[in-house]
Amino acid sequence: MFALVLGNFYNPPYRTTDRSCHGFHPGSKRGLDMPALLILLLTIAGWSFTAQAWAFGDLGHRTVGAIADAQLTPETRAAVRTLLRSGETLATVATWPDEVKRAKKNLGPLTHDAEAQRFNEDFPDNREWHYVDLPLDTAVYTEGAVGSRLNDIVQTIQRCIRVIESQTVSDHEMTRAQALRWLVHLLGDLHQPLHLGSGYYRFDAQRQAHLITDPHEAAGKDEDRGGTLLLTAAEEQLHAFWDDRLVNEVAKGRSYLELAQDLLAQGHQGAWDGDGSYHHWVDQWAVEGIRLGKSAYERLVFGTAQFDGDHTGLRKITITLPRGYEQDEAKIVEQQLAKAGYRLAAILNALRFPAAASH
Repeated sequence: MFALVLGNFYNPPYRTTDRSCHGFHPGSKRGLDMPALLILLLTIAGWSFTAQAWAFGDLGHRTVGAIADAQLTPETRAAVRTLLRSGETLATVATWPDEVKRAKKNLGPLTHDAEAQRFNEDFPDNREWHYVDLPLDTAVYTEGAVGSRLNDIVQTIQRCIRVIESQTVSDHEMTRAQALRWLVHLLGDLHQPLHLGSGYYRFDAQRQAHLITDPHEAAGKDEDRGGTLLLTAAEEQLHAFWDDRLVNEVAKGRSYLELAQDLLAQGHQGAWDGDGSYHHWVDQWAVEGIRLGKSAYERLVFGTAQFDGDHTGLRKITITLPRGYEQDEAKIVEQQLAKAGYRLAAILNALRFPAAASH
């Protein structure tokens, strides 16, 4: 959610252009340890009576958080607990950034929440923190690359890490507790390929869309905003398809607790570990997500485009999904959900939490 998922592994379905909305071995193929199991079980009651109200985007993000909850070291668990309210877990705070975004539109449970209102006032660009629009053949993430921004998902994850590791935080910055919520959420978004990559296009005289994947050729061209402008004949966005339908296909009616337990039972894969310093892991994982994003585009059949009346802006491109697309890509989403959870735990376990820091 997978928004792989994967953001809203993870945002509500049928969104327009808003995609904000999801070398460490955190714990081999062992089962849940007792503290982790208790954390999961203690939140069942809260999950059970709200399950039918969640968007599948929330299901994906909370699955990622629940997997990470079960993989924290005792030291990290104690440090994380200082940044959570009573009764909160990584799973329950995983959807806070999307709820803040919805509150700005007077939607959702945080509509009248003072903290959410203040956050939207202090950080009006926060809906842009959930994604980056890199061309599909991007080989290395670098600042200033085509589609990147200073407030994109990669930069914001690094920002969250800096805040969490800070002894003191500026009055003009988010709090350490808020940075933790964002880090949990964005690690989910980072594993939804359409939160990393975007299709860029040239159009012929008949407005037939032709995909451009090379970053140099893509510069200055129209792009589909992470698949939000790609619509099937049934008017379903490709991005929402990945955010919601594929997570639904993976879950098959399971709660996120059940899904997290099943993914944990499958175990960790060494290939998921980051190389070198944890400060560079996010850049590596972003490029990996781009490669998966390209595979998500390769089998699509592109149709014609519609533009604004003055032909200055792309409105949508019709697409046809190939036979078996949902089943094939659901396998990717399932792995991305597990990968995101393990990697979130890896980063948290690697962080240098300051002693007696302000929240």
